Amino acid sequence: MSGKCFLDLEEEYERKLELAERLRSMLSPEEAREAEKDPHSFRLPRPCGLTVHTGVGCSFGCLYCYIRDMGFPSTPTPYPLTGAQLAYSIAVNPAAAMGLNGTLLAFGSVTEPFMRETRERAFEYLSAVSKFLGNPIQLSTKARLLSEDMARLKELVPRGSILVTIVTLSFSRLLEPGAPTPEERFETLREMVKLGLHVALFLRPILPGLAESEFEEILEAAKDAGVRGVVLGSLRITRGIIERLRRAGYPHLDEILSRVPREPEGSAQVTIRGADLKEKVREIARELGLKVYPAACSASIDSHELGCWACAMGPCGDLSRVPSFDPDSLERAARRFGLRVEVLRESGFKLFLGVKGDSRRRKYFLEFVKALLKRRMVLR
Repeated sequence: MSGKCFLDLEEEYERKLELAERLRSMLSPEEAREAEKDPHSFRLPRPCGLTVHTGVGCSFGCLYCYIRDMGFPSTPTPYPLTGAQLAYSIAVNPAAAMGLNGTLLAFGSVTEPFMRETRERAFEYLSAVSKFLGNPIQLSTKARLLSEDMARLKELVPRGSILVTIVTLSFSRLLEPGAPTPEERFETLREMVKLGLHVALFLRPILPGLAESEFEEILEAAKDAGVRGVVLGSLRITRGIIERLRRAGYPHLDEILSRVPREPEGSAQVTIRGADLKEKVREIARELGLKVYPAACSASIDSHELGCWACAMGPCGDLSRVPSFDPDSLERAARRFGLRVEVLRESGFKLFLGVKGDSRRRKYFLEFVKALLKRRMVLR
């Protein structure tokens, strides 16, 4: 990959419009309207990137997962859009910037991509996104992938970031009743490493109450499989998660409840206090020589050989690859969003801006710019 690039923000916006028009020409009017109404066309990116849904629902039934509280069913079905529709839907999303320097895409946030029911749709989406958009791709999975599946991943997303979730050995059958065993997932890790895929252990959520030795065992097994990095994350709970853990007889529920900063209401998610646990696991990982990514997006930045300092968790990747840009083009791009922007100053990897206009357009614009420039946007 070449080094630092220079970006004209208005040209990037024009390129996005041209790509969207080209994709629209591949669809029927009805298919285009369906894609334009789909949430991929207007959803704002999460910290991990713009989430891509390959299915609706999940059969793995992990008790600590929040998707049931979001209304998703336990019987999965493929997401209704075709690959071309999905690519078009993302392209018309005002917040999404296109290409390798564009918005990170995250597969696997609210469903397992490689369940039997959704596997082919996942590969269809990966193929379409790679062919038409070229954005950085990250996949998170608990599946036991077949050799031919991994070969397809190598072909479709050779630089993709793949996260394999393993959070417990002793309680996996209780907490992850429909998922492949940790042993099967370690085998997936091992085979992916052999193929040269960029794979990291996804140790999220870190579960309170587990013995330190269990975290050591997980991390040592990941290292033995050839993994060089790990993403850590705290547990988020809902009232539904608490009730499911209680009904299942999870023995460390009291430890979880002691770390809840406030009572969750309805389906709202509350992150437990887990900084001490994360630091403990981080130290074990470092002692083993594993790279600890501060967030999932950091692993994607690394695998795609990019650089980013767009949030407080940075810097990530190679900062020499953070793009330079034409400040005037930022003002011209803002006008395309119906906004007025003033670049007040640039300090290191922070960009101080004054932005005037509709609040929702401002959100879309700032996400578009942040994705491309990989800098922190500070509004004044």
